[in-house]
Amino acid sequence: MNNPYDDDYDYESEVTETRDEMFWELQTTGSVFINNNKVTVQDLIEELEVEEMEEIVSMLFRRGDEPLEEQAPVAREHALESLFSVFEAAYDDEAIWKHYVDDNTSY
Repeated sequence: MNNPYDDDYDYESEVTETRDEMFWELQTTGSVFINNNKVTVQDLIEELEVEEMEEIVSMLFRRGDEPLEEQAPVAREHALESLFSVFEAAYDDEAIWKHYVDDNTSY
């Protein structure tokens, strides 16, 4: 395994890939373990700013000129971006790297 201080590119790509995989697991199962701590979608929702949560809910219920089926993907994408921002802020590169190292060296 590469030392992150020896090869910035490998370190950054591993952290990015690991973070993306963990967020995908969170989306598909509702929870993920990071450094032996269970993180749930609900945990991330609770960390959203009130205004951001209100905007997401408003987007889900808004009626516009487009059919609701066309509005839903936009609202979903916005919600995922917001939750990813919270996820990324809560689990910085160091935390993700620690998880990656622990996960790849455990027996």
